[in-house]
Amino acid sequence: MIQLWMAPLLLAVPAAAEPKLSFGRLEHSPAHCRIVVGGRSLTCERLQISTNGSRGLRLRFIGDDQTTGGSYQLSFVSLDGDQGNPLSCDNSGCRVDSRRWNGSLLSTSWVRFDARGLPTGLPATRMAQGRCWIDADTVSCESHTRNVAEMSAEAQL
Repeated sequence: MIQLWMAPLLLAVPAAAEPKLSFGRLEHSPAHCRIVVGGRSLTCERLQISTNGSRGLRLRFIGDDQTTGGSYQLSFVSLDGDQGNPLSCDNSGCRVDSRRWNGSLLSTSWVRFDARGLPTGLPATRMAQGRCWIDADTVSCESHTRNVAEMSAEAQL
């Protein structure tokens, strides 16, 4: 219960007329989505592209594991690239604003989750070389690192 003396304080706090969003995420269920980890091809059902207001961009490809009832995700962290941030976000959500974008890859992360959504181990996060691209209808990333299996993913927008 709010104390009576607190009510005037709550009313005195001004509401932001148009807050600036420094965080944003686009979530999409593509018609076609594929992940390749260590030569093994897996399907994915969801794509998330998120930004935190800095020059970094996370592209996450998420799939459901029909065998265990859990899920898996392959994430790529990339720099914005020369074209800037490809996401445009406002109060109603985010959308891909640029139909031609590419950025250099910083790292990859592979993790599996059980049926309750809990990770089944530590994420396999590695520094990586490679690139991510967004063109007219496709989002794709490729990584190649010494001593680590190649990882890639592609989804339709």
